[in-house]
Amino acid sequence: MLAYHVEWHLREALAPLLFHDTDLEAARGQRTSPVAKTEPSEKAKAKKATKRSADGHHVMSYNALIAHLGTLVRNTMRVPLHTKHRFTLHSKPTSLQEAAFKLLDLDPLRVQ
Repeated sequence: MLAYHVEWHLREALAPLLFHDTDLEAARGQRTSPVAKTEPSEKAKAKKATKRSADGHHVMSYNALIAHLGTLVRNTMRVPLHTKHRFTLHSKPTSLQEAAFKLLDLDPLRVQ
């Protein structure tokens, strides 16, 4: 249950970068009957047609975004001649990863 709860919160926070309809209340307001199916809002239709968010980032499915966030890594490097000397090398986040972490209010270095 905890995993589903965390996923629900992640989907809500990352909705601008996903194919989710972020303007659902406006779409519900346009329907003629409360039992009629809600059509996607204009923002959702534009997002689906262009595959871009309002701020220009690629829009993708939740699973694809989580997989893309998983490419952010921390590598511990070792110098071959001096095996005791090690240093940490952090990968640079992409603009999409930076946008996702900004929506989640997280520092990318703290999650690597």
